[in-house]
Amino acid sequence: MKIFVFSDLHGHTDAMQAVVGQIKQHNPNKVVFCGDLFGGWSAGSRQTIAEYFAQIDATLYLVRGNNDRYTDSVLLPTPIEDNAIMHHFGRTLFFTHGDLYNKWRVPPVLRSGDVLVHGHTHIAGYSKANGLTTISVGSVALPRDNTASYVILQEDGISYYDLLGNLLLTKPW
Repeated sequence: MKIFVFSDLHGHTDAMQAVVGQIKQHNPNKVVFCGDLFGGWSAGSRQTIAEYFAQIDATLYLVRGNNDRYTDSVLLPTPIEDNAIMHHFGRTLFFTHGDLYNKWRVPPVLRSGDVLVHGHTHIAGYSKANGLTTISVGSVALPRDNTASYVILQEDGISYYDLLGNLLLTKPW
């Protein structure tokens, strides 16, 4: 199982084109977007972004960000949900945007050994506290840490990459 996770696109079509290229390179089983599809570039990017999402050949999960509206899902190949919960790698994975749940406010369904994955901060980060792993995937379009990034989750752990596909960091579960 390989899960590709990215966040905070904010309507940037060039970043989405780069993400689709990286998804094709990694060939994941699942792709999770952790919110903020739009809200930053022109409204004209909505159709183009939707067309890029339609090119993804993996099970797709779209999580709502604080800049996403309920009407945004009309063009998309799958609905935007408030969060996504999966059970892989012997643990529960909780995907959210990060404005409601994050390492300071943990969803009540998570226990020691589980993983919280989010965007929102636009800064890639990794932490472990009280047995919970928290992953901030950064932003593919507007990184506040100067590196557009995404994350791959797989059996051996977590890997951070930049948009050119360069490995930045790996962490075991």
